[in-house]
Amino acid sequence: MSARHHNRSTIAVTAAIVISGLLAGCSSTRNSAGATTTTASATATSTSVAATTTAATTTAVATTAVATTSPIATTTAPTTSAAPTTVAASGACAGASGIPSGAGVSSTIHGDIDGDLHADTVTEYSLGGVPHIHAHLFTGGQSDVALPLGNASHVTISFEDFDYALGASTKPPVAVLAIGATKAGTAVFSFLTLTTHYCIRAWHTSAGQLFVGRISNEPIYQGLTCDTAMGHRYYSLVTATPTATGVDVAQQVFHHNFTTVLLDASLPIQHEAASASVPHLYGDFSGCDHSPLFP
Repeated sequence: MSARHHNRSTIAVTAAIVISGLLAGCSSTRNSAGATTTTASATATSTSVAATTTAATTTAVATTAVATTSPIATTTAPTTSAAPTTVAASGACAGASGIPSGAGVSSTIHGDIDGDLHADTVTEYSLGGVPHIHAHLFTGGQSDVALPLGNASHVTISFEDFDYALGASTKPPVAVLAIGATKAGTAVFSFLTLTTHYCIRAWHTSAGQLFVGRISNEPIYQGLTCDTAMGHRYYSLVTATPTATGVDVAQQVFHHNFTTVLLDASLPIQHEAASASVPHLYGDFSGCDHSPLFP
């Protein structure tokens, strides 16, 4: 087994030990107007560590600011304990009457997003140049959220088995992954699930900012990795910063509580030798349900 794959396996196992048992149930909340958008990325806390490292201990502080050693956007990670449960405002969901006339429908997918083991319908459409995601549940309920993501009038949608749990008596519902186009070789993404009122909503931080991840298949590499260990799947934002001898890889595992995203503290930096596989491992979707954008 190569040092690169050994390091990645070590990261996956480390992440599993750190956050096993912390996964929250899945639902979603609907988007509020004028939410500030931030780009989330894994950030570095040192310049090098040994190939096998012990995960940093997560402490129950209000918020943990993660420093970066590379010129990329930083994310303030909220605490991973006692996270608030996001509840939508009372009343009917936005979009309860269905997709508006004049909407330009791009794609429709079917999957269980509310956990009742019946397939629901999720549709992406554009209205006035703004992408929207519409959910029509098997039970009849409908909801809708605008999702201005990237620089195009449409986003692509697919499902991710984010809350995968091996042996669960009831299969957890899936999350919606939305991807927005940016410049060549890059993309942005976010997740959507249901609120406790069964309204679809994009994930936000506890401060109300839209959660946005970045894919960059060019230096500095940024991506989303999905590793399965101990019967669960762990989603991580990764950043690989080139050095004279290879890349320094930062990794930040994240979870969700309904539609509130929960970011762990970044794991210790892993240094890897230069390799042609670096852009595929750290600058794309890797190991996820969604196939790589840049194979």
